[in-house]
Amino acid sequence: MNKIFLEEFCDFQKGFAFRSKDYATEGTRIIKVSDLNEYNITLDNCVYIKDSTQYENYKLLEDDVIITTVGSWETSPMSVVGKVVRVQKEAAGSLLNQNAVRVRTKNPLDQKFLFYLLKNKTFKNYIVSTARGSASQASITQNSIKNFSFILPDEKTRCSIAKILNDIDKKRDVCIKYQSVLLDVISEVYKELFLQFNNFTTVGTNVTSLGWKVLSVYDIVQEIKDKNKKEQDYPVLSVVKEGEFKASEDVFTKQVYSKSTKNYKIVRRNQVAYNPARANIGSIAMLKEYDVGLVSPIYTVFKMKDTITPTFFYYYMKQPIFQEMIKHHAIGTTRQNFPFEAFKMFPMVVPPMELQLKFEEIAKPIEQKIAKLKEENEVLAEIRDALLPKLMSGELPVEVGEK
Repeated sequence: MNKIFLEEFCDFQKGFAFRSKDYATEGTRIIKVSDLNEYNITLDNCVYIKDSTQYENYKLLEDDVIITTVGSWETSPMSVVGKVVRVQKEAAGSLLNQNAVRVRTKNPLDQKFLFYLLKNKTFKNYIVSTARGSASQASITQNSIKNFSFILPDEKTRCSIAKILNDIDKKRDVCIKYQSVLLDVISEVYKELFLQFNNFTTVGTNVTSLGWKVLSVYDIVQEIKDKNKKEQDYPVLSVVKEGEFKASEDVFTKQVYSKSTKNYKIVRRNQVAYNPARANIGSIAMLKEYDVGLVSPIYTVFKMKDTITPTFFYYYMKQPIFQEMIKHHAIGTTRQNFPFEAFKMFPMVVPPMELQLKFEEIAKPIEQKIAKLKEENEVLAEIRDALLPKLMSGELPVEVGEK
């Protein structure tokens, strides 16, 4: 096995600095750094450009590898510089924006191997060591990426490593797609039961005669300000922009919260929490993964009153109108803030409790299936992440990984 530089193994293309004034709501998708998650691309909030004929050099193919050249330091792994993602089939044909580099192997058969090579901790450590910047932002150059050196296994070994790890990721993809299908089922049931009455207030229909109530979100929730005065050993959580809770150690690589957590707010299962300065980008969520946790003192925490079930409100929060209302009512210029009182301006048609409970009866068993799929996904990810460095270093022969 020979030691080579990445430049000898791959071709590189920087993303293009598209102008925001050229963005459109349809056409060819543009992939920004903010659209990249841990392993691939989130397509929900992408912008588009109408005429892409002059940007062929920036088009992405399935299995292309993207490396971000601007981001945070390693203390914030969700946005760390040098993040490596793979272009999934659904994102092929998109255009790559600035602050990222597209990497393709000179031999197309090595493309899957490349992805796992660059997901290995060796590359991550190398990138962090070459990054430069301020305390709040780090950057790397394309030349730094090109100068990464590694021991190149023979072609047969490369194919075997890629197949072992890719087979695990395929199983994870199946789980993720099944989860998505099940969520769509719940969403369709929600729409069928509840959204048919959303326009009653505008068309003048008397909803109260049917047992529905026209209220504001503020009317049906109650702010909670319980603090961890006894310093219970609850997990410290953060709400990320994907609208879910994450353990602090999964968001930051070092402890960023205070040693004393007595001023931290307690959030319990089925309660909602958000950072007022980040709610407008999607960082608001209902706690489902833990029975109880802690959030920063700057967070707002609230629970549902007896007139509404947490299950109904959870899927209400998933509706596009909910996030649109948050963005609309966030205040401030330099940095927007969403105060709890702004929920007074969220009109809401509340269905009868009987109908809410009917929805819960349908949704609960589907949610249980989704939870099992998530657990299976986590196990597969742990297996993949354990095998990856061992296969790449040769510590574990590929023949063992194939069994």
